[in-house]
Amino acid sequence: MERMEGKSLSSGLAKGVAVVVGYELQRTITLPDLDQPAPDQPESISRARVPVECDRMDDALERSQRDLQELKTIASDNSSVASAIELVSAHAAMAGEIASLVKDRISHDLVGVEEALDSVIVQTVSRLTKIDNDYLRERETDVRDIGQRMMRHLLGLTPTNLAELPSNAIIVARELVPSDAIALANSGLVGIVTQIGGNLGHTAIIARSLGIPAVSGIANVTQRITSGMTLLLDGEAGIITAEPSAEQLSNFDARIVEAERLTDASDTLNSGPCRTLDGIEITLLGNVGLSADLDQVLRRGMAGVGLFRTEFLYLQSTQRPDTEAQRRIFAPMAKRLGDRPLVIRTFDLGGDKLPPFLSLDENMDPSSLSLRGLRFSLAEKHLLRSQLTAIVQVAQEADVRILFPMVIGGHDFAQAISMVEEVVEECQAFKRPQIGAMIETPAALFCLDEILELADFVAIGTNDLTQYLLAADRELSAESELVTAMHPAVLRAIQQVVVAAKRWNCPVCVCGEEASDPEFAELLIGLGIQELSISPSRAGELATAIGKMNSATASALAQLAQKCRSPQEVRQLLTPESRQEQLEESDHQPVDAIGTRS
Repeated sequence: MERMEGKSLSSGLAKGVAVVVGYELQRTITLPDLDQPAPDQPESISRARVPVECDRMDDALERSQRDLQELKTIASDNSSVASAIELVSAHAAMAGEIASLVKDRISHDLVGVEEALDSVIVQTVSRLTKIDNDYLRERETDVRDIGQRMMRHLLGLTPTNLAELPSNAIIVARELVPSDAIALANSGLVGIVTQIGGNLGHTAIIARSLGIPAVSGIANVTQRITSGMTLLLDGEAGIITAEPSAEQLSNFDARIVEAERLTDASDTLNSGPCRTLDGIEITLLGNVGLSADLDQVLRRGMAGVGLFRTEFLYLQSTQRPDTEAQRRIFAPMAKRLGDRPLVIRTFDLGGDKLPPFLSLDENMDPSSLSLRGLRFSLAEKHLLRSQLTAIVQVAQEADVRILFPMVIGGHDFAQAISMVEEVVEECQAFKRPQIGAMIETPAALFCLDEILELADFVAIGTNDLTQYLLAADRELSAESELVTAMHPAVLRAIQQVVVAAKRWNCPVCVCGEEASDPEFAELLIGLGIQELSISPSRAGELATAIGKMNSATASALAQLAQKCRSPQEVRQLLTPESRQEQLEESDHQPVDAIGTRS
């Protein structure tokens, strides 16, 4: 028996047989090791050889497009991953763009097609991995997926057939690229274990859509697990048990039965409003990065989409997404949501987050490269106007709202609102969408009144707000228990927003993955937050937890938490023994919706 710990990609429990898969690529597309000496220069080809190599690229592209068409058929036949058609279509478009770049590289550098493809993919992946955004950073997997597919065709290799698996199979691999996950949709597998893969990647998204438990981050997993082993997969805790004992099997079976009972209870709860024990209604909205996530928003009965990130539309393309292309993405989502809101956050680009078409644009204003969020958008007005036009058009027939990222104060927010109103007039639209501001910078905290005076709603972005308030590096944020929204300084900042928003009668939503943590959610409710936008996969668990909370107790705990000096003290406060003791000592009385004593 061996117990292995990783990280959760998709919650749930699974018992099955390991199937270790991999690729027989003799030439892999990977980032270079910066600690190793630079590789030798690739062998040059003659100018006369260029058309031959370009033809080979065209042939590999054609074969790859046929593969993707087959994947689209698979996705169409499975309702759980039907929305992955969007992903396959994106891959098809990206494949054409990559092939064009490869042929340019062949002609310019006089190198063979394999070398050109490798260098184009490595360059693109390098750019994506430096992006300061988890969701967008993980799009590098899509690029490598496409590159590996075309490389296989160039080398004449056949990939592992993932659709032919034994029953109760748990796939074990170093990494599953997005197209693998789609191919697995109709295979009957019960779980996924990988060494590499993030929570915001397509594999994780599709696994959640299929309801398949998935765990990643297990070192040397394909050496530690062999095909045929019995595995117990705990997707919630991120734990794998290989070759369990009879007692462990029995206990795990009991856990599966109990989990199914709780899942049924959560689904029932989510079919109606989410309320605390004392009747306070808490609205649960979904964070969406692709329309694949929208399936879960609808299936779990969530109140709408509180945050739709749009950066991927730009970062995956070498051409500017025009208004119509964006409208074709927004309109079906809005239609599926019916009368539920779709909050579209305008693109958050700039700094090291530049799409290919901008980094190659000679007419681009160089001064905008160091800007982020709304300031970048205002510096590149042509891009923003195109996106706003698509949103305004779709908003005429649905509850679609605009959310601007990284708002600094009233001045930049007023400029953005003015542009929306210009677009409304140009479109001869009869309705102006609601306009909101992301509160995620320290500057916004000091400019709350001037922002709230203009806003229809505000959303607190806890991920970035925590990073900037605590002067933390993004990489540190993933590891340090000190860098968390449970820090008293962040809690005080959230309280400040809630109190100010109440003065202006402005709705407040909290967006961020930590909001799905029941302990943090209880503090948010205690601070007066009644709207949470979270990962749809956590909605059932959180709704169940909220149903056991009391808002007066939550308010008292939130006040005590703000007096703590560290996140550790806050977590200690929330332990069953400590919370009861502290509440008794504080002589807690009923507390109103914003956490002030009555």
